[in-house]
Amino acid sequence: MKIKKYKAPSMPEVMKQVRKDFGTDAVILQSRQIKSGGMLGLFKKNYIEVVAGYDPEPVQPVKKATVKKEAPALQKEKTPEAAADVSYSKELEQVYKLLEAQNRQLQLRLTPDEQLIYDRLTAQEVLPDIALELIKEGGNQTAVLQQRIHEEIEKRLEGLQLGFTYHHKVIQFVGPTGVGKTTTIAKIAARMQLTENKRIAFITLDTYRIAAVEQLKTYAKILHIPVHVAYNKQEYHQYIAELQDYDVILVDTAGRNYRDETYLKDMADWISPGEVTNYLVLSMTAKPKDFLDIYGKFTAIGVHGLILTKLDETEQYGNILNAAFHYPDIRIGYMTNGQDVPEDMLSPTLNQLSRYIIGDEQ
Repeated sequence: MKIKKYKAPSMPEVMKQVRKDFGTDAVILQSRQIKSGGMLGLFKKNYIEVVAGYDPEPVQPVKKATVKKEAPALQKEKTPEAAADVSYSKELEQVYKLLEAQNRQLQLRLTPDEQLIYDRLTAQEVLPDIALELIKEGGNQTAVLQQRIHEEIEKRLEGLQLGFTYHHKVIQFVGPTGVGKTTTIAKIAARMQLTENKRIAFITLDTYRIAAVEQLKTYAKILHIPVHVAYNKQEYHQYIAELQDYDVILVDTAGRNYRDETYLKDMADWISPGEVTNYLVLSMTAKPKDFLDIYGKFTAIGVHGLILTKLDETEQYGNILNAAFHYPDIRIGYMTNGQDVPEDMLSPTLNQLSRYIIGDEQ
C-alpha cells in the first residue's frame, strides 16, 4: 500500500489532493487539525492534516459468471475473498462518514458534545441556524449541556401564547388539504360541551368534498349539534345570523392549495376580520419550509392561533421551534395525536413542547 501525508486549510481541499493522487479508492488512515506557518511561533493558521493510503492491487470481487461455472469446491475457496472485499467496502464507507462528521464539526467549531446535540436538534427538523444559535447560547459545560438546551428552548418558547381562546362567536378553522380540520373541529366541540357547557353549532364551507360534509354531519348527529352547509357568501352570513342564539359557531372551511392566491383572497373576503377568530390547522408532518410558508400565507386573512395535528404520525417536532423563532407571538391552541374524539387532543405546556423538540417525548 502507498501512504502519503497531506495538509490544507480545509477538509475539502485535502480530499481534492487525495483524489488527485489516489482517485476514489483512497483510504483515510488518520486526520487531525494542526497549526502551521507564522513567524517566531506567532500568527499560526489552522490546517487539516490527513494520512491517506492506496492499494494498487485491492482484492477484486468475484464475478457472478465465474462462480456459476466453477465447481463448488472452488466457490468455497473464494468465499473468504468475497467477504473480505465486502468488509473492505464497508470500512471505506464508515471512514467517509467519519470524515464528513469531522468536517461538519470543524466548520461549525463545535465540541463533540455540542455536535451530538446539534445533530439531535437537526434530526428533529429544527432549522440548522436555529440549532446552532441554541447551542452557542447554551454554554459548553458537558455535564449540563442538555439541560441548558432544554432551558434555552423554553426561553425561546416563552413568547408563545398557549391555550385555546377566542374573542368572537364565530371560529373559523382554516388550512391546507389533509391536515384533519373536520376531526379537530369535532374534538373541540366535544371538549367545549363537556368542560364549558357551551351551546354549539356547525357551519361547513367545504362543499368541494362530499365526504367532508358527511363526516361533519356524522359528528354533529353524535354530539347533537345543528349543522348547515353554505355554498356561497350570502348563505354563510345568513346562517351566522340564524345561529346567534348559540354560544359558539364552529366553521369548517375548505382545504385548498395554500399557494392559490385567489383562494386566500376569497377566504378573506367572506367575513370581516373583526367578526371572526381564525385558527390555522397545520400538520406536524409538514416539511419545515412548507410549515413556515403556509403560516406566512395565511397571515393574510388574520391568524389568531394554531392547531397542530398528527403528532402521532411523526417523530420530528422542530417545526414548533422554527415557528416560534419566525413568529414569536404565535398562539398554539391545541395539539392532536390521534383520531379518537375527543380524547386525542392535548393542551400544550412549555416543558412539554421543549421535550418534544429535543426528542425526549415519545
